[in-house]
Amino acid sequence: MKLTDEQHATWKRDGIIVVPNVFSQDIVSAALEAVEQNAYDGMSYSEYRAKWDDKPDKLERSYEKNNPMNQLAGPFAKISHFPTGLEAVDTLIENETYLSIAKQLLDTEEIRISYGQIFLREGLTDKRYSEHPWQGYHIDNGTNSALPPHPNWLRYGYILCSIMLHDVDLDGAPMLICPGSQDQLELIWEKHPGSAGGLGIPDLREFKELGEPVPLIAKAGSAIYRSSYIVHAAQPFANRSKQRVWMGYHFHRADNAGWCNTTRPIPRSSPHYMNFITQTTPAVRNVFGWPAVGDPYYTPKALERLAQAFPGIDLEPYR
Repeated sequence: MKLTDEQHATWKRDGIIVVPNVFSQDIVSAALEAVEQNAYDGMSYSEYRAKWDDKPDKLERSYEKNNPMNQLAGPFAKISHFPTGLEAVDTLIENETYLSIAKQLLDTEEIRISYGQIFLREGLTDKRYSEHPWQGYHIDNGTNSALPPHPNWLRYGYILCSIMLHDVDLDGAPMLICPGSQDQLELIWEKHPGSAGGLGIPDLREFKELGEPVPLIAKAGSAIYRSSYIVHAAQPFANRSKQRVWMGYHFHRADNAGWCNTTRPIPRSSPHYMNFITQTTPAVRNVFGWPAVGDPYYTPKALERLAQAFPGIDLEPYR
């Protein structure tokens, strides 16, 4: 898929685009089912709500000992970071259109992954929002970079690429975005200097120039691409019987890799990683830093060693 001139213009102006129908409904439905099983102790969301709706205090005692990082993927989640070991979730990254759009927005064929993670909020347990609607606005750049945002965000920022696993409507706690704010950080710097990779705004009312935040609604199967410099915040659920679920990956240019080092590194020695790398495509391995097919790296001796390091891998494309 080649982005249109209008989509490129929207990206450069707003720092965010929503591309519909990147994933089929069957694909996202299977991923959502796997995410729910992980999030809700083997149950679907409807089964989870039926069990816990009238026992919120008992529910909190039941999940409060779970690892806080895993809770980003749901109250009872056992895993949140990619590779998750959930095949229907991990293979989302193999979508060629999804990766192609990231490459077009980063203006390079050589992109790298910082990390991937399931992001799940649901109305019964959710507390991930600020008390007042003018609080909590920030940028995410500090997640992967220790350096402050560069004036040239198109060249030196990274992008957060979210895959919508179901429809997110206005009452489902959509993220609030300030379009174009990736180009307005100098305003914030004047009042709150000294931030490194991250940047927080104590009170959005100080910055009328940023404009009114916009709710980020989207349909299942859409892919949302946003700059790591864009100002955004969470909001509470208007309908607390809903959930909001996406799978997100962070990508950067290969020549930015020296400073886009994630604070949540992909565990390259884990069984999930070894299995995923063995089974995935050459294009995805390239995103992980493997040389592309046809590179002189792949000598007969190198292929022999790869076969030993990753038992069962299909090395035919590299020969």
